[in-house]
Amino acid sequence: MKLGFRTLGMPAWPGERFAAVAAELGYDGVELAGSRRLPTPEGYELPLELTEEEIRRLRSAFDSAGVEFPTLLCYNVPVHVDGRADWTRYEEDVAFHARLAVRLGVRRIRLTVDTPPELDRWEAALDRAWHAIATGLEAGPQLGAIVQNHPGIASAGQLLATAERYGDPRIGVVYSPDHAFTMQEDVLGLVDRFAPWIHEVSFADRRIVREGLADFDGRYYTVRYESCVVGEGDVPLPALVERLAAVGFDDYICLKWEKSPRYGQHLPDGEAVLPGYVRYMRSLLS
Repeated sequence: MKLGFRTLGMPAWPGERFAAVAAELGYDGVELAGSRRLPTPEGYELPLELTEEEIRRLRSAFDSAGVEFPTLLCYNVPVHVDGRADWTRYEEDVAFHARLAVRLGVRRIRLTVDTPPELDRWEAALDRAWHAIATGLEAGPQLGAIVQNHPGIASAGQLLATAERYGDPRIGVVYSPDHAFTMQEDVLGLVDRFAPWIHEVSFADRRIVREGLADFDGRYYTVRYESCVVGEGDVPLPALVERLAAVGFDDYICLKWEKSPRYGQHLPDGEAVLPGYVRYMRSLLS
């Protein structure tokens, strides 16, 4: 397995600085986030309108450091606007990011699929999304795509079942066990059931907040989760690494650090946690 981290939640360093830090700390790759939302307070995000000289310098820095770009995180356009789906616009945006990924030498793009207005139409919406992603990937031969599970949109089980149903080996899931945990899914069982469709794993951790745990309002019991340093929470990460090894997973497990001006203010800064993540993961992989 390979170790990486996302530029989101990290200092707003120049792109080349990430290559040097990753190499120094022992990371295999850095996931770049590409956004039109510049300037941004979320940390470094790659401008999408790059010149060939800018790309050459960035690639040269990473090549010299021996660090990969495993994935380009894409803030792609939503499918649904004002309750109506625009699949053509979505496909064109996937193709746009695919072409950028090819120029950067990235082997896959990470996409999102937003919630359909009719929640009972999730399966149909995801099937259509997979078709749109496959169409957009025609702009990037040999390129892959991954879709992340996230609260408020599709669960890991929904995405993995769609990947299996559609059966395109280029399109899989970036599995976020912390999200599966908070959405009450079987974190380990999903690996056993859908191993071939987990193309990347994204690590963050959550601890259950004990204050108010299981308070009952007559209908609902309360469960709350707090973001924390990887390895200090309740997500079964050591067991998950064992399970991934057992099914032959041999791709990236990337740190997903979720501190920004908008959330996670109780967390340490991203730069401070980078060395500890490598040490923690090496202890699990040894």
